[in-house]
Amino acid sequence: MKKHEFVSELTRALSSVDTQTRSEIIADINEHFAEGVSQGLTEEEICKNLGQPSQIAEQVLEEYRANPNDNWHQANNFSSSIGDLVGNIGEMVTNIVGDIGNHVGKNTDFRIFTNQNEFNNFEEFSDFSETSRVKGGYEINIDKSFDNVKNLDINLSYCELIILPAKQGETARVNIKGRSRYNNFYVENENGCLVINERYPKVRFEIFRFNTKLKAFIYLPTGFDGHINVKSNAGNITVNDLCGNLDLNATAGNINIDNHKSENARIKTSAGNIKLTNCGILDIYAKSSAGVVSVDAPGVGNLNLDSSAGQVSVRVGKLGGETRLASSAGAVCLEAHEVHGNITAKSSAGGIVMRLPKDVNLRIEARKPSIGSFYNDLTGNPHSPYVLTAVSSVGSIRLESTSQ
Repeated sequence: MKKHEFVSELTRALSSVDTQTRSEIIADINEHFAEGVSQGLTEEEICKNLGQPSQIAEQVLEEYRANPNDNWHQANNFSSSIGDLVGNIGEMVTNIVGDIGNHVGKNTDFRIFTNQNEFNNFEEFSDFSETSRVKGGYEINIDKSFDNVKNLDINLSYCELIILPAKQGETARVNIKGRSRYNNFYVENENGCLVINERYPKVRFEIFRFNTKLKAFIYLPTGFDGHINVKSNAGNITVNDLCGNLDLNATAGNINIDNHKSENARIKTSAGNIKLTNCGILDIYAKSSAGVVSVDAPGVGNLNLDSSAGQVSVRVGKLGGETRLASSAGAVCLEAHEVHGNITAKSSAGGIVMRLPKDVNLRIEARKPSIGSFYNDLTGNPHSPYVLTAVSSVGSIRLESTSQ
């Protein structure tokens, strides 16, 4: 099915809905097609992800009949009736990122290092000094400064987040800009914890939400070393040149961390890549359900990396603790010049490549996989208390010396 066929069929199926409501739904469908094409999808693929026009119309009409006296363009309950439709986006993003992860996972080298919740009792856009009405929604411009910020607690839905150091002598600052139909933000310093929530108090007929283009910049003052807690449904997260323990969780977005220092970091994304570069983090736990997970750092303590559908890559000067690397459908790559601890690498459907000192202080326990070759250039230390375990069901295992 082509776009014009899809739109025509949906328009006919919504003939009993008032003109304004029907126009808003069709506008959202058109935006979805435009965004899908920009991501490289064909009209046929977009139609498949959307489902049948009759199904969309059925859900709209069901809610329409249940609320005949409501002002449709301010209805709160519509979000529940379109939950399944919004879910198509997550599925499509997961498929796209998963394909990329599988493709990258086939290359067992180190080129990767080349450098809503609903809120009640909340008025829509209660602070109009920070928003202005424009065609298709609101222009959002929030710029606030805060003293004595010790921690961050951020919950976002469809907003990209960038956390950076403030200029010398400046306090913490929040700057949020972009255009949206119904986004709103709660931004306050609650007893030293900077709280930022992205809210959807009044959901309109923006079924697929692709035209939400918002960016939130958080600037933290010199000396900040508090806890950074972030949850995001569909937006990238970037943290650069800062200190403080990290707890980052994204449903559909990439997470990039550069030159960060802390004792520990817990990082998860369901459909995106995770990349840490030049970081001084003692303990790292990172998991992606459909993306690449990579760490490039001078050294690390305990390291636990997992990807269900993508490559896992590590390049460090020193491994100082327990190292666990796993991928269900991708390659596992490790390069380290000094090792003090156990190493376990597993891949269900991908190769394993390790580059370590030839006489590394490890007892090597690895054998030829069921399908794939086995190569070992390491002598190791058969009397070491530390063990190197490499297991691949379908894929070659290659243990190389860093002197090669």
